[in-house]
Amino acid sequence: MTISTASAFQRPSLTGRTRLITIALIAAVVVSSFLGRYDAEILGFRVRVEQVVPLVLAGWMLIHPVLRSALLRALRHPVPLVFAAFVAWNIVTTLIFSPSLTWSASILIWLLIDLLLLLSMMALAEGADFAGRLGRLSVAPWALVGFAAYVVANLTRGQVALGADFDYLYEVYVARVTAIEANIYASILIFWTLLAITRRGIGRWETAAIAVSVPLGLVASQTRTAVFSLVLGLAVFGVFTVFSLRSSWRERVRRIAPALVLIGTLVVTYGIVAALGGTEPADRTLPEATASAPSATSAPAVTPTATPSPAPTREPDPTNPEQQNKIGDVDFQGGTIGFRLEVAGLAAQEMKGVNLWFGNGTNTFGLRHEQPGTPGVSGHIIMLPVQVLYDGGIVGLGLLVALFVAVFVCVPRARKPIAAGLLASYLLSATLTSMFWFAITWILIAVLLRPLTEDERDLDRS
Repeated sequence: MTISTASAFQRPSLTGRTRLITIALIAAVVVSSFLGRYDAEILGFRVRVEQVVPLVLAGWMLIHPVLRSALLRALRHPVPLVFAAFVAWNIVTTLIFSPSLTWSASILIWLLIDLLLLLSMMALAEGADFAGRLGRLSVAPWALVGFAAYVVANLTRGQVALGADFDYLYEVYVARVTAIEANIYASILIFWTLLAITRRGIGRWETAAIAVSVPLGLVASQTRTAVFSLVLGLAVFGVFTVFSLRSSWRERVRRIAPALVLIGTLVVTYGIVAALGGTEPADRTLPEATASAPSATSAPAVTPTATPSPAPTREPDPTNPEQQNKIGDVDFQGGTIGFRLEVAGLAAQEMKGVNLWFGNGTNTFGLRHEQPGTPGVSGHIIMLPVQVLYDGGIVGLGLLVALFVAVFVCVPRARKPIAAGLLASYLLSATLTSMFWFAITWILIAVLLRPLTEDERDLDRS
């Protein structure tokens, strides 16, 4: 038996102290989703801050009787139910096919944490509202801090490179701030941007701040995938809004005007960058510390217990399915597209017969293949559809599709244009650089699914 979105998100009667602790833990979860760079080795596994904090929130809710009831009720919602089925299928196929349960456990545990995170965010309606506000407030600061890190790192030729990594392909420092790498920094930026710029009632000053800062943040990340994803999301939101609203054309244009402003500033910003001849530093000579760093093609093999290097080019991490040698960009002349095609070709070798239908076990590609072009380094798939098809087969991929369909179907009607844009952007990003396992995915889903606020209902009626 399933329940509606409105009844899944609870508004339990809590004491002031309990409410304060819960909201504080939800705030900590949102903050931790920005801190992908930070982890520690525990019992042979690399454990990330964004994995630990959600467990604290879930633990608090499970020990509190009122919150526990709300959390268990949220499990009856269609989206957590489908996701729970997806996680269960990954466990089953791993037990049957994985050559190393220890290797697979890192991702299976992460998926279970994600399920607990989603349930925790859905257990308290005001918690999801608060998470959405925090995320929207992060957009301009996250973009501007990234741009500042990018400028300082390139002007000092890496002598001061806080929050920046050196991109060996383009010979330029790129911003990551506190994210694990530049493409994740950019992905976090565009997803919260889409939720912020497309919401009803956004003010002119907030629109201006986002329209100015976000293009700068994307330039700092040097991640064209993120630019394509943002533009796609804004376009889908605009088309969906124009053809779904029953109001006048003037009102429809007014609804999508902030998105049009952002697209305009993106075009102007990248036009200026092109006119200036790109963003490479004038002096392409590397500082001594960077010049002596190992290249991606000579990185040593890693094990499940290896700690990622803080060097400009990070080593592949078996607990981080999205990492790749060239980070978060698109090159239609070969480059990362060619890399992805080569990885997909290797993955296809095991996607036959029973394994095509039922998978090869979670996170097992690296047990069977080395990274193309990097001998001795375990391979990894960073394209979500290919990853899921390899790990869980057609059954697993079907459950993944059902999950995203369930999210869109269960989003309140007034928020469906926003959901359409965000899901389109996410699916494009995940196809090229997956961040399905990261906390922000499940925070965003909870924020999309939450019931309409009174302000949203008033704007929807106006």
